[in-house]
Amino acid sequence: MPSGRPFQIRYTDPTNNREVRISVGSRDIEEAERLKVETEARLVLGINVQSTGQLAAGPEMDWDSFREQYRVLHLATVRDKTAMAAESRLDIAERILKPKCLGDIADSSALQNLQVRLLAGDCSARKRPRSPHTVKGYMAAILATLNWAHLQGWLPNAPKIRLIKTSKNTSMKGRPITETEYKAMLKATPKVVGDEAAESWLYVLRALWESALRLEELMHVSWNKPGTIRPVWETGKHPILDIPASMQKNDTDQTIPLLPGFEALLLKTPEANRTGWAFNPESLQLRLGRKVKHQRPDAEWVGKVISRIGKEANIIVADADKKTGRPVKYASAHDLRRSCGNRLRNAGVPPLVISRVMRHASWETTRKHYAPGDVQKDAEILRNGKHLDDSLPK
Repeated sequence: MPSGRPFQIRYTDPTNNREVRISVGSRDIEEAERLKVETEARLVLGINVQSTGQLAAGPEMDWDSFREQYRVLHLATVRDKTAMAAESRLDIAERILKPKCLGDIADSSALQNLQVRLLAGDCSARKRPRSPHTVKGYMAAILATLNWAHLQGWLPNAPKIRLIKTSKNTSMKGRPITETEYKAMLKATPKVVGDEAAESWLYVLRALWESALRLEELMHVSWNKPGTIRPVWETGKHPILDIPASMQKNDTDQTIPLLPGFEALLLKTPEANRTGWAFNPESLQLRLGRKVKHQRPDAEWVGKVISRIGKEANIIVADADKKTGRPVKYASAHDLRRSCGNRLRNAGVPPLVISRVMRHASWETTRKHYAPGDVQKDAEILRNGKHLDDSLPK
C-alpha cells in the first residue's frame, strides 16, 4: 500500500469467494490490530462486517477516504501497471494541490491550476518543465478518476477543462532501429550479460526482432502452459500465435499469424525441449561468478538489461531534451517491436495485416507509432508506377 494511506483489514468472503477490504481509517497500527480482532470475532459469530469509518458521499468526502475507495473499488479491478500509473499521477496532483476533500480537486479552476503547475515542472523528478504530451497524459488520468467519482454519484457533474494543446507529430518515445543497429546490439550483448549467459539473451533479442511482440508478452510465450501465449501448428493450416485475453492490453482473446522469422527461430528448439517457458534469459550473476538466486527474471528486469545493451551499442533512438531535462534514450525492447512493424511495411505487407499482427484497432495507430515507413520509398512508388498517369485525362 502507498505510504501515508490508511491500513486495511482484508479477508476472503467464503460465500462469494471474493476479497473484502475494510479501511481502518488511519495509520495507527494499534487501531488496525484492534479492528482485526473485532473483525475476526464478528466473522466467527456470523455478524456482517462493515468499515468503522464514516464515508461522506459527495464533494465533501475526505480526500484520503476517496483515494482509498478509488483504490479498493476501481484500481483493484485493472491491470497492475494501470493502477500504479494512476496512483502515481494522483500522488503528484495531491502534492501540488494539497486537497482536503474530493471537491478541492473536482473544480475547474483547481484543475486548470494543476495543469499549469504540471507544465511548469512542479514535483518533477528532474526539476524541469514537463512536455505538453506528458502533462496532457497526467491530466487525462486525473479527469478519468474524477469521472469515476461522478459515476459513483459523489460529484454532481463530471469536471471539464480545456486540455493543453499538443502537436500532432508522432509521440513515439523511440523509433524503429535499422538492421545494422540491431546487429550492433547483438554484438554488444556478451559485454553486458557475460559470455555464459549471452546465447539466452541473444535468443530474446532475436525473438523481439522477429515476433512483433511486446517484451511482457514474449516473456509469457510458452510451449504448453495453459493461459499463456502459445504457438500453434495444425496440419494443413498456417501456424498462428494464440494470445489469451489476460495477456492482451485490450483484454480480448486473439489469434495472429506466426511471422515466418519468429517461427523459424522457435523451431530451432529441439522438439524434445519444447516444454515450459519458451524464453529463459539467464541471470547476470553468472557473469560475476555468483550463485543464481532467481531462476527466471521478470519482464521489467529483462527490459532494463536490454536497454543497457542498447546503450552499450550506442544506439540512440531519442535525443535529450534540454528543456525538460529528459536524457538521451537508447534502444530498448520496444524499439525492436517497432522495427518489426516497420520492416513489414517496407516489405509491402498490407496495412490491415500489419495492424492485425501488431494488434492495433486502427492502421493509424500502427503507422504513427510502429511503421512510419520511408517517405522516399513512397515517392519512388508514385514516380515509377502508373498510379498518377492512369488518372490523368488523355
